[in-house]
Amino acid sequence: MFQAHPLLSVIGSYRAVKLFYLSIFSGYFGQTFFMNTTAIQHVMNQISPLNCECWDDFSSYFTERHVRKGDILLKAGEVCKHVYFVNSGLLRCFYYSQEDDREVTGEFFAANCFLTDYFSFATQQPTNIHIQALEDSELISIPRPGIYAQYDKYHMAERFGRLIAEKSFIDMFNAVVIQKTLSPEQRYKILQQERPDLFDRVPLHLIASYLRITPEHLSRIRKKIATTRRSKAVTKLKVA
Repeated sequence: MFQAHPLLSVIGSYRAVKLFYLSIFSGYFGQTFFMNTTAIQHVMNQISPLNCECWDDFSSYFTERHVRKGDILLKAGEVCKHVYFVNSGLLRCFYYSQEDDREVTGEFFAANCFLTDYFSFATQQPTNIHIQALEDSELISIPRPGIYAQYDKYHMAERFGRLIAEKSFIDMFNAVVIQKTLSPEQRYKILQQERPDLFDRVPLHLIASYLRITPEHLSRIRKKIATTRRSKAVTKLKVA
């Protein structure tokens, strides 16, 4: 009579056994099989909680991807086939503006962010943007077929997808409103308040690109703000 190995009774499922043996082989070939999914699970549950079965199915499609600083993750003209989650590092999306005759940075993506070109991802038409790593980055890659399979199988997964798409639309709309209604100096101050870490991690010419101004204009804004702050500091000392 066949007797199960004691390890099988501890692991308790076919999937766990499969993962166990895959981890042995991946370790043998010098790769790390078990990726860090703590952050993405936390973020996904904050957006829309997933039960254990849905999470297990969803995460079975995850693969880990490492990109080096300067690497292009997605090129204009390609069809976007993945959604990425940033475990660590920093990336940006950018495009070339024929109107301004220059490169424009659309957004920066740091840890705990999802990123993709949702238009290309949804329509499977070629993208007109690039996604580039500004730092060595660790990503979790989720393929389009796996995502849509989960949408078909689990209502909670479909709800998650709808909510994150809505958030993406709202963020894009707010960015357009800020761009159209506020001055470059106001936009600069908002960026300083909301994402101060970027100024230590991103070259100033990319900050200028994100604000839709020239590096020279950004330099004038920074000089003006610094002068104003010094004047206020001197006034406070005189009053004291």
